Amino acid sequence: MMQFALGGLALLLLLGYAALLGRVYRSRARSKPIHLLLDPMHALIGSKRLWARIAPRLHREQAALSALSGGRDVSALLSRHAAVCAAYAYTALLAGAMLGWFADRAALLGLGAAMAVLLPLMKRKELYGKLEQRRHAIVMELPEMLNRLLLMVGAGENVLRALEHCLERPAGARDRSGHPLYAELEAAVTAVKRGESFVFAWEEFGRRCAVPEARMFATTLLMNARRGGDTFVTALRELSRILWEKRKAAAKTLGERASSRLAFPLAVIFLIILILVGTPSILLMGTE
Repeated sequence: MMQFALGGLALLLLLGYAALLGRVYRSRARSKPIHLLLDPMHALIGSKRLWARIAPRLHREQAALSALSGGRDVSALLSRHAAVCAAYAYTALLAGAMLGWFADRAALLGLGAAMAVLLPLMKRKELYGKLEQRRHAIVMELPEMLNRLLLMVGAGENVLRALEHCLERPAGARDRSGHPLYAELEAAVTAVKRGESFVFAWEEFGRRCAVPEARMFATTLLMNARRGGDTFVTALRELSRILWEKRKAAAKTLGERASSRLAFPLAVIFLIILILVGTPSILLMGTE
């Protein structure tokens, strides 16, 4: 009876997947490739009624994706994230049902259901981890960029030209093209050169970075750039001091995290060594 129920559930899941895949195939041009996992899930969650219920529950994921993408194509990224989570959950549940059917073990279905819950949670944790890495990269790089800006402004360059120099890669320096801070800085400089308002460009820079230190830098730039002279240099120097202190605090926090993570593996290694050393002695005592 249990095997029959498991087989019925597996067949129902397979038929549902086939129906979704058929809907995608009918709605797509034949020249466009179809992703066998993501596209059916897009078709499932893309219905207006279901998405209207799901979307309000994903506000934290939406905020994280907005920060990671700089506010660009957030709705499409959120839809893709939801489709990936749904694909993981559906695949895990289907695999659990199929294995439970073949082995006649209901516990395998329970395992598949547990994985269907855990995999989307792990995907969400991965998303938050990427956001934390991005914030950390900006906080760690911003004081160095500000030092270069200070040197060029102190040498007599105007603000926009000094910012353009910050984007250049000196000989022997590491590549900055993939760094989130320089990507947002380049977008702001390009917007100003394109004719957009300087104030609007730097407000958008602070919003897209989504880091308090970057907003502080943008505010200082807006308040003092027009004044120029010693006032601007003094403001940048004070901001540089504050950001270096924040960088030191962030580095100290990371070091404490790394040491705490090493504590458990070291304890396990010590326990294994203790067992390896102590077991022969205990065995020899038992034979005497």
